Amino acid sequence: MSLEISLPFGKKDNVKDIVFSILTSEYPLKIIELTNYIRKRYGKSITFQGVRKAVLELVEDGVLIREDNSFMINKDWAKEARDKLSSIYEKLNQKQSSDVKSIEGDVTVFTFDSLNDLMKYWEDIIEGWYKKFRHGDYAFNCFQGSHGWEALLHPDREKQIMSQLKNKRIKSYAIYTGNTPLDRYIVKFYKSIVGPNCALMPSSKHFDRGFYIATYGDLIVQIQYPDRLILELENFFKKNTSLDNMDMKSLSDIVNKKLKVKLTVIKNLDMAKHINQSIISQIE
Repeated sequence: MSLEISLPFGKKDNVKDIVFSILTSEYPLKIIELTNYIRKRYGKSITFQGVRKAVLELVEDGVLIREDNSFMINKDWAKEARDKLSSIYEKLNQKQSSDVKSIEGDVTVFTFDSLNDLMKYWEDIIEGWYKKFRHGDYAFNCFQGSHGWEALLHPDREKQIMSQLKNKRIKSYAIYTGNTPLDRYIVKFYKSIVGPNCALMPSSKHFDRGFYIATYGDLIVQIQYPDRLILELENFFKKNTSLDNMDMKSLSDIVNKKLKVKLTVIKNLDMAKHINQSIISQIE
């Protein structure tokens, strides 16, 4: 089996990049499922045939394998890529970074032991973006997700982070698909910080309730909540109807529950622009 380290990263045909990034955390998937994910998550106009072409090319190169009518990343390819990179790394005699959660390359996938641990690192990513942000950089931040529970659990931290958007004149847009009194409070909370481009657009679809995505300049951060967390958060938001009687311990128990959760970070300006266009078009 041949190996090209540059594949699928760095190719001009970013459909392969998107397909690969989806399959790093969700698999196996059929081509029609991948097509629907790309259209909805990334706001990218793509045909079934276009996705099929990209998938089959990745299969031909050994990056993906077929399982019945579905596809997933080839473990043998991943192992060979790891071994070859390890060999290169050793030859270059580079020092190993002490920061195991540094963002490297075009696509980086992190695994955390709880949703709250993941969210803390997500906030660190935003802070890191602020520090590197310079006048003239692509100044957009967009978000789409179901429940902004972090605004309930640590509002001071969220206020401190989000208030920097205005200070740096970054345009911010957000869509929340939840539909409870607490969701309406969360939207009001963020509007008071970042401005009016924060909307509540309820959805009953399981897909919308579990998928969270945000952009920070050319960075894309995305997560697919495990089904267990989706159900527990849905029950919490339906049961707690106001801040006055909200069971904060219950929320803390949910987000700190020991459960493997993956966070995918993608560095791709064109992809970020597609996502932003999709989110902004729903608000304006």
